[in-house]
Amino acid sequence: MNLLLTGADGQLGAELRPLLKARGSLVSCTRWGGARDRALDLSDHAALAALLDEVRPAVIVNAAAYTAVDRAESEPEVAHAVNGDAPGLMARWAASNNAALLHFSTDYVFDGRKASPYLEDDPVAPINAYGNSKLDGENQVIASACKHLIMRTSWVYASHGQNFPLKMLQLARERDQLQVVSDQMGRPTWAANLARYAIAALDRGLLAGPSGILHAADAGACSWFEFAGAIFDTAVKLGLLDKAPALREVGSDAFPTAARRPASSVLATGRLRKLLAIEPMPQREALAQCLAELPSGPTAHTVSD
Repeated sequence: MNLLLTGADGQLGAELRPLLKARGSLVSCTRWGGARDRALDLSDHAALAALLDEVRPAVIVNAAAYTAVDRAESEPEVAHAVNGDAPGLMARWAASNNAALLHFSTDYVFDGRKASPYLEDDPVAPINAYGNSKLDGENQVIASACKHLIMRTSWVYASHGQNFPLKMLQLARERDQLQVVSDQMGRPTWAANLARYAIAALDRGLLAGPSGILHAADAGACSWFEFAGAIFDTAVKLGLLDKAPALREVGSDAFPTAARRPASSVLATGRLRKLLAIEPMPQREALAQCLAELPSGPTAHTVSD
């Protein structure tokens, strides 16, 4: 079985690569290419179409995305080209070639005003350009009527790349005190677990038809402030930090951003547990396993801008 993976060097793609390689003949793509990857810029739709015609995958796994939430406010056309039109092209190709598409979306398709966790069928109402671009991608995939599964996730992190835990560890090495917002709620998700949930969906045949949308996130909702506290507690226990910095909770207005964020984008995962017969990993357990992968030393955990 031919498989195509986009975003193979990202937080999720790096976890998916070995799992997919064990299940077929894998062609992996990154923006710049490399020794083991094909170069693919998802904003170049002609190149994407040509690659699909060449590889002719039975399953397309789209783990690539434009994720610069604030920058999307000033370049929405680029965000839509990558997050909206590229998945749409993949989906229409899949519909015409009896292939399947596994596509990843985001909690940011919701406005964050619901008091309880969001179900897959709840009304969507993005409040920023990034969320709008991801919703456009969802809609184009669904409209294609190809065999597909859309997995929405939230607050993804890994032991590599640019993410909240690595940024917090970097700041903890530079400062004794930190302010972190406490009025945004979500479900942090370790990329390794998200890959595990995705492969379970593939193995259980959820891509055999137009399956729709599935929320995939680790167990345990929290604020960014609470997540930061968990990161520092875990890092101290693992010997990654000598001591945790003092934390002060603040509102979102303390850190103005170009893009508004949902106040609460907690995803409900009941459908995940039912369809995949799998229990999301508890947040603290996932965080500990992720941070245990990090090297120690004075230059570890540095995150580039």
